Amino acid sequence: MRLLRPLLRLRLVAALLARPQRPLVVVARLPIRGIALERLAHELVALAEDTRAPAEASEWLVTEYNTTIDRLPQSFDRGATKSAGAAILARVASRTPDIEGRDLFLIYVPEDRLPVAGALAVELTKRRVSVAIADYEVATGAQLAAAVAHGLAHHRGGVVLWTTAFERAQLQAPLPKTDRVRILRRPELADTIADLTEWTKVLRVSKP
Repeated sequence: MRLLRPLLRLRLVAALLARPQRPLVVVARLPIRGIALERLAHELVALAEDTRAPAEASEWLVTEYNTTIDRLPQSFDRGATKSAGAAILARVASRTPDIEGRDLFLIYVPEDRLPVAGALAVELTKRRVSVAIADYEVATGAQLAAAVAHGLAHHRGGVVLWTTAFERAQLQAPLPKTDRVRILRRPELADTIADLTEWTKVLRVSKP
């Protein structure tokens, strides 16, 4: 789970901070403990970015952060520390994740994730065609429309894997009329890889 590492880190820091220590030293009128907790909040934001945690993770992280503060035995201004931490962790909700542009994005239904989309992505990658598949699994018409729009905004071209499983899903969503999206009805054919590789070369010229 993406948020497991932040949770483990919070609990580890809570355990470390809970150890008996000498009286706090004041630096710029702030206890070192408060500075350490604010630094922890910054590290959690960085960790959320590294793991591409969703925006809703911000609320979860604030809750865990506050729980960690409540467990500390020492006396300090918990309210101010929580407020400062919450302001830092709010960046997780407001950040815009960086999306690396790829040659192609593959749209598929859950049933086709490994046997079709995964296998096709591997073969294309072997031929130096960069592929995005993680965000393009769809189960409803609304998801299909959103996936196409998202893919066109960030990648050169897209392929809809129109398999038997895709047809069974009966996704009701019109596809845009553009030469940057192709419907692939027989992804298992040997010619498919070669055709997509050649198409990618055209896309790279038209959309550098």
